[in-house]
This record gives sequence, structure tokens and C-alpha cells, in this order.
Amino acid sequence: MPESLLETRRVFWITTAPGIAGALPAKKAHTLLGQDTDIIVFDAHSGFDVNAFAAVSGTLRGGGTLYLLTPPLDEWADFPDPDYQRFIPYPYQPHEVRGQFLGRFLGMLKAGCHCRSFSPIVGLTSDLQVVAVETILQADVPVVLTADRGRGKSAALGMAASQLQVAGKRVLLTAPSRATVESVFKHAELPPSFFAPDDLLQTLPEGDVLLVDEAAAIPVPLLLKMLQQYPRCVFSTTLHGYEGSGRGFALRFQKALDTLAPGWLAMRLQQPMRWAENDPLECFINQALLLDADVGDGVCNTPLRPLYRQLNRDELAQNEPLLRQLFGLLITAHYQTRPSDLRQLLDAPDISIHVLEQQGTLVAVALLSREGGLDAQLTATIHAGARRPHGHPVPQTLTFHAQLAGAAELVCERVMRIAVHPLLQNQGLGAHLLEHLLGFAAQQGADYLGVSYAMTPELLRFWERAGFVVARIGFRQDAASGSRSVVQVKALSVRAVGLFKGL
Repeated sequence: MPESLLETRRVFWITTAPGIAGALPAKKAHTLLGQDTDIIVFDAHSGFDVNAFAAVSGTLRGGGTLYLLTPPLDEWADFPDPDYQRFIPYPYQPHEVRGQFLGRFLGMLKAGCHCRSFSPIVGLTSDLQVVAVETILQADVPVVLTADRGRGKSAALGMAASQLQVAGKRVLLTAPSRATVESVFKHAELPPSFFAPDDLLQTLPEGDVLLVDEAAAIPVPLLLKMLQQYPRCVFSTTLHGYEGSGRGFALRFQKALDTLAPGWLAMRLQQPMRWAENDPLECFINQALLLDADVGDGVCNTPLRPLYRQLNRDELAQNEPLLRQLFGLLITAHYQTRPSDLRQLLDAPDISIHVLEQQGTLVAVALLSREGGLDAQLTATIHAGARRPHGHPVPQTLTFHAQLAGAAELVCERVMRIAVHPLLQNQGLGAHLLEHLLGFAAQQGADYLGVSYAMTPELLRFWERAGFVVARIGFRQDAASGSRSVVQVKALSVRAVGLFKGL
């Protein structure tokens, strides 16, 4: 490549290695969002942060190049990746992780991606994007704008925001974080006023139009409150992306819109803006990180008689259809499921996977994490607030915040996730699966089952019906969900019954 051409190319390094000017650690890769890049060098020796990897890949222009620097491929799965520190619990160390995720990722690298080749030049606008902007300008009903990554939805919001303000409208913008709307500001000659979701609903600033970007990462109850306050809303979201999937959003929120705002408008942007259709890099990342995973569609209409089983993670890592179905169910159920959750699912020690299955289709799934069982000395330091060992959130909360001395010595099975197929909810499947979880936990010698979540009346009723009691309610509201966190527990052993007596 000629030196003059190379100098005009936008090259970014994602690494913690010293001596590289302008290099970014993976935890700051989000600062590239909203920019167009030509070359990304991602250093996996510094830690293979899959969320950052997916995010920066979406900044590349057509014809750009992504370099992935790795240990020797035949050794990478056994490499003590620094990124493991994010999810392995005390006292595990990175070298003790088996690398199931990397083994699967390497297999897909070697197999290649089954997508057609792409052309390197992509236009700056599309006909559908122009239509989307015009729809936002003219509509007096809610608009739902959906797209995969790189289709220009945030740019459409930015262009529409400027034109609305030129027309004298007061435009407000909200999103899970300000970093997610950099592309909106980049394309808005007149930037709209930004508010975090909780701040927006607490202060209720005056506005004629509310733009909600990455709406799938905001709980549906908050979106409905926004709609009540600002009837002229635009809800924009990514269907398949590193920041969480919009599939569950489409199923839950749009159903609510049918009731609350009949006549709402839907727009879908399909043509990529920074690269061409069937781009092989986009195809590979979607497949390897399961960004496009979905729930199984083989749910039958016969009476539900699901079978319970615990999945073996070795089997799951080798069974791609089953893994896609399971992860699709988790994506649909939770508004912030990310690629890092896939890696944790396959690699984190002491996680167990439990499912209900009917005729080959997963109808419910739950993830348990074994925590606690710490020695008396460490538990005493936690109780005093001097230690916070990683990976034991519920035992730590009970010991320090709830001031239950000795709680971290007890063994907890924490319910990390529980999800039911969206077409089969409110039929008792969640409660049925929870019964099996209680049986499993007791069989494994756990003292209690615990759960922590963003509190809503519906979820609180679900856990209370199952016999769980509140151990702690957080003081602060989460900025994205607007809810307080709650920890609930259910005793299984005599020792736990005595400890939780006063709750």
C-alpha cells in the first residue's frame, strides 16, 4: 500500500501493550462508536473482550480490515486469557478455565464463513433511510425503527432531530448511555438534549418529540412510561448487536403498542451503510458470537408436558443448533444479553444449565451459579467490609449489607437467569423449572437458593409465590432500568433456616 494512502487510513489499536501511540484498552473501545474506521488491530493477548470485539468491528467501513492478534491457534484455547478475570469467581485463576468458548470460536475461524463475497464501496444513504427520516418528521403516532448493526438508524435519528428542531420542535434524546448515541450526535447539526432514562422520567423536561435509541436495552415498563409522557416518540433499536438483542423487544413492546397506541408505525432498515450486504466479517461475527440467535419455532400446540434435564457444557459447546436455541431464548428474555454472556455460559466455573424441553424445542432455561462456601476468616473480613471476593454477589450482600454474620460460609446456588419461551409464558413453566432447581440445589448440598434482579411487581410476586423472602432492597435506582435491585433467598438447610429467620 502506498505510504500516502496508508497515512489517510484510520488505524486503531485495541491493546494494553505499551509503546503504541493512541492505543485503547478494550474497556474504552466504546469511544470508537459513531466513528468510521479503516483498520482495527485487536490484540487478544491483552484479553479477548468479545463485547469490545463485536463493537469495534461494526465501525469498519467497506473494504476495511480487522486484524486479530492471538496466541498460536493450537494453544489459544488453553491461554490464560486476562479477560477471564471479569467472570471467574474467587478463588479460581485464569489458567483453570477450560476455554470452551475459544475452542468453538477457533473451530469457526478454521471452517470459515458461508457468506458471499462483498463489494468494498457502500453508499452514504439509502432510500429506506430517507423514508425513515421523512416518517419521523411527519408521524404524529409512535414510530418503531429497527435494524441490524451498521444500517444507519442512529444516523437517521440525528438527521431527523436536526430537521425537527429547524421546524421549531423541542427534541429530547434518551438511551441506555450517552456513549451509545455518539452516532446520533455525529449526524445532528443541531444536537438534541440528552437525558438518561431515569433522569428523563424523574425530571420530565418539556419536549415535542422524544427519540429513544437502543430501546431494546431499556425495560418495557420504562418505555411505556415515556410513551405516556411524550406521545410523539421514536423507538429505535438494534435487532442483532453486541449491546443486546431487539428480538425480545419486538415481541414484548410492540404487543403493548398494539393496545396503547394502535396505528403506530414500523420501519425496518435492511441495507448496510458502511459495508455491502452479505459482508463475510459481519456474517462471521454474527455466527461466532450468536448475535443473530433466535428461539426455536417448533413449539407444538399439544398440551405442555416438558421434560427437565441438566445440560452438559461439553455437549453444548459441540452442539451448535442446541446452543443457538438456548442462547436465543436467553436473548429474547433479557434486554441486555451480550456476547460476554455466551462466553461466561460456556467457560465460567461452577455454572450449571437447566432446561425444560418439549419435542426437541427448549421451552425454558435457567442458569445457576454456585457461590459462598467461604472460610470463616474470609467471611469475617467480608462482614467487616474489608474484602469483596469476586463472583459471590448474593453471599456477599447477605454478609455485608444485610449484616448476617457467617452467611458467606453457607453454600448458595444463585439463579443467574431464568427464561421461558415467549409464546409459552404465563403457563407455569417458570415455576415448574424452579421446582427442579430447588431439587438440584438440595441434592448438591446447597444451603439456600438466591436471586438478584431489577425489581418489578410482577417479578416480586413470582419469587414470593415460590417461597423466597426479601433479604435486601438496593437504595439506588439503576440508570437504565429505573428499578432498584432486590436480593431474595429461600432456605434449604437447617442452618439457613436459622440464619434467615429474622428476614
